Amino acid sequence: MMSIHQRLARRRQDGSVAVEAALTISLILVPLLAFILFFGRYFWYYTVAQKAVHDAMLSMATLSAVDIRSGVGRNLAESIIDSELADLDEATRSTVASSVTCWYRFPANAESLSEFGCNNATLTLVDVRASVIMTVSDPFLSPFTSPVTGVDGIPVIAQVSMRYVGR
Repeated sequence: MMSIHQRLARRRQDGSVAVEAALTISLILVPLLAFILFFGRYFWYYTVAQKAVHDAMLSMATLSAVDIRSGVGRNLAESIIDSELADLDEATRSTVASSVTCWYRFPANAESLSEFGCNNATLTLVDVRASVIMTVSDPFLSPFTSPVTGVDGIPVIAQVSMRYVGR
């Protein structure tokens, strides 16, 4: 049998567990949710950039060598990258720099690859490569200043190298 003092002491502590749980959950879950939103948003930007570069290299890797040497391949790759990154709004995507390069095999040394302009007609084309560096700023990423571009936001770098299969 409980005494009257034990019942009063128990009644005074009935809501303390709920208050402690509310404080603990808010102190743990709010930073965790912010962390999840921050990295989810960053990886979404990275996925968009990676897909744009991959699609550009997929189309360039299957073009004829004549089209690549004439500059059609580079223009096509850059237009694909620009059109796919246009899905991101201008306020979010502050800077974009893309590059498209071609890698060739030297006849004297079959193991070494070298980067030249895509208009070299004497060497054997082996790889086509593209990269995109963009600085993304939004409400979650705005306090960060990029060391790469010097602009507020976080840098997103996507790069794809693909074996040349066209002839």
